[in-house]
Amino acid sequence: MSHSTLSFNSGKIQVLPVHGKKMLNDFVQLAWTINQSDPMWVPPLKCEVRKFLDPQVHPFYEFGSAQAFLAYRDGVPAGRILVSDDPKLNERKGTNCGAWGMFECVDDTEVAKALFDTAMNWSRENYGRTSMIGPMNYSTNYEMGLLTRGFDTPQRYGMNHNPPYYEALVKSAGMVECQGLYAWWFPKSNEMLEKWAKRMNWFLNRSQITCRTFDAKNLENEIRLCRDVYNISLRDNWNYAELSDGEIRQMAKDLVNFSDPKHIFLAFDGEKPVGFSITIPDLNEAIRPLNGKLFPFGFLKYLYYRRRIKTCRMMVLCVDPNYRRRGISELLVIKTLQYGLEAGYDGGELSWTYRDNAAVNSIIERCGGFPYKEFGIYEYSLPGGSGVSLE
Repeated sequence: MSHSTLSFNSGKIQVLPVHGKKMLNDFVQLAWTINQSDPMWVPPLKCEVRKFLDPQVHPFYEFGSAQAFLAYRDGVPAGRILVSDDPKLNERKGTNCGAWGMFECVDDTEVAKALFDTAMNWSRENYGRTSMIGPMNYSTNYEMGLLTRGFDTPQRYGMNHNPPYYEALVKSAGMVECQGLYAWWFPKSNEMLEKWAKRMNWFLNRSQITCRTFDAKNLENEIRLCRDVYNISLRDNWNYAELSDGEIRQMAKDLVNFSDPKHIFLAFDGEKPVGFSITIPDLNEAIRPLNGKLFPFGFLKYLYYRRRIKTCRMMVLCVDPNYRRRGISELLVIKTLQYGLEAGYDGGELSWTYRDNAAVNSIIERCGGFPYKEFGIYEYSLPGGSGVSLE
């Protein structure tokens, strides 16, 4: 299918669709221009960013489409944005909405407005969309959220980080917050673990629920079990995009490469999977010293620092809706904390949860976590347009 690639030109500000190696390199490099002076920002691996944007590589493009744009102020790159469209999500949710992400911009409201207008025009011209939400790189299955609190803490692997002035840029362009996210921190605490370990043992002795670690030798079956719980537990969530087979295969590949099977827990009621959690080392600790370059010598550095990672991130916590409020979430969190303590981690992040998900957030607080970062999701609507539902 052929799609238009709109551009914007007001003399001093020009927004163009990214095509060719030179523009792609400028798109990637702009993240350094904006963030390199921020000690909490972690430079991403440039090769991974290019793969993420490559329609021949990323499984999102098997069913969706996207276009990257680069903004120039007086001929110099000053901003960027990625606009995407997921027709399956809109059909399933009954919405008419695109997504914007990978936003980077100098502190210039005119450049930011030009980027958002161009992205909205692309979404409207190609798909008739009346609104777009973000930041969201393709869908809720990938990096999302504009950091609004917690700028003085390090960026964790798979999470966004941005300058504080971005919130003002987004709002000045006419966007309204439509959802909020929390990232939680679990400090190293023997006292909390001892308290909850007793409750966990009591729970396991009085129920049919069992819990075990991931069996990497039986990968296909384990992925199938996790996929079934993942889709059923999240399908009613706000703007949830069901994973395609291609996305599942890619995530499984990443899981094998980056995670420790002993830090992935599956809960069962008899033989039925009812919940699981995935925790990975905070790879940003190993990626930060590479300054975006994995080859030719960065890989050796990565291996060296990978063995010295001291924090982790719980990136998935799913429980079958029919088994909620039965202690399974707490069980998975405590199992994760116990292993993290044994592995020598100093602390860990659980991210993200929706700000308005009181049930999940209260469980995390009871287990010793506290919200240390907040992120916002913002909607940009055409006059009279209907966007996403908060239900």
